[in-house]
Amino acid sequence: MKIIFISEDIENNISAYNLITLSAYLTKKGHKITVMCREDSHIYSECQKNKIETLKIGLIERIGLLKIPKADIIDIFNFSPFANLILKRLSKTPVLLRQFNFLTEAEYEKIAKIQDSVYKILPACDSLKKTMISKHIAEKKLFTFLPVLNMTRWESAKLIKSAMFLKRPYKIGMVYRIIKHEKVELFLNIAKEVISEIENVNFAIIGPKYDFARQKARELNISHKIDMLDWRTDMPEVMAMLHIFLNVDIKPDISRSLIEAMASGVVCVAPKIEGFVDFIDSDHNGILVEAGNIKEYKNIIKNLLNDPPRCQTISTISYQYVNNNMSADILSRLSEIVYEEAINS
Repeated sequence: MKIIFISEDIENNISAYNLITLSAYLTKKGHKITVMCREDSHIYSECQKNKIETLKIGLIERIGLLKIPKADIIDIFNFSPFANLILKRLSKTPVLLRQFNFLTEAEYEKIAKIQDSVYKILPACDSLKKTMISKHIAEKKLFTFLPVLNMTRWESAKLIKSAMFLKRPYKIGMVYRIIKHEKVELFLNIAKEVISEIENVNFAIIGPKYDFARQKARELNISHKIDMLDWRTDMPEVMAMLHIFLNVDIKPDISRSLIEAMASGVVCVAPKIEGFVDFIDSDHNGILVEAGNIKEYKNIIKNLLNDPPRCQTISTISYQYVNNNMSADILSRLSEIVYEEAINS
């Protein structure tokens, strides 16, 4: 099959990761992949490294003066103004639209208007699918397609997890790719509450360094207990060294870091909101808490650290869940099946 992937995403986010991973797997399977993306994007640089054919999305393309190469299928990663333009112009080539984040009211309205131009819309979780249905997007157009994870390195990281359960001090971490003051502040406030009751524990913040986090930790008098790590390329190993992973979002989201932590066998504590309830069955493959509730986060952390067998059970189940449902091996094949159905429809 000749497949065109399209994305306007710039950052190394969950959508970009899915595009890069699927393009690599489908290329190995013998498909011809062309990626249309911005030259200043993470996707473009990764495609250059992996020798995947790219077409640049520039000003000329954005105003509609473009020619889309012939293809069997077009797969768009995240709705965008350029995606909207493409969908209005194409008439014969089957198109899929994958969606990895929750949208604004205006964006849902635009998707509802162009839904007849696509074969399927693939939300990355059931909560997003339900939201789309509520925004007048036809259920028959929707098919939940979970995010992809290349399990190779995560399998290796999982091997060291058993030893980490025995290591002290306990280490609790969060990961961010985009700086958000409110998230870091909430994490540090949770850390302060935990540290006040448990001495043998450290916290780690993994992501782009910035002064606000250091200053806030000093204000709370916990800077000696906080490791501030820059962005890492060895995330599987870093994740596997944590005892507990915290996500402290207060708004719906689909978190790549959460999925990576689960794949590393880390016990994940996350908010009970859309995009997290889809992946965590509380007290089975992770723990859900009330979003923003510092006391509940603290109590759950204390309970987990006092119950290592429970942590090990959750660790094993969380890894199995990701491996069984989000492995790139499985989802690249599912992509092929969806493509074949679209072409033959």
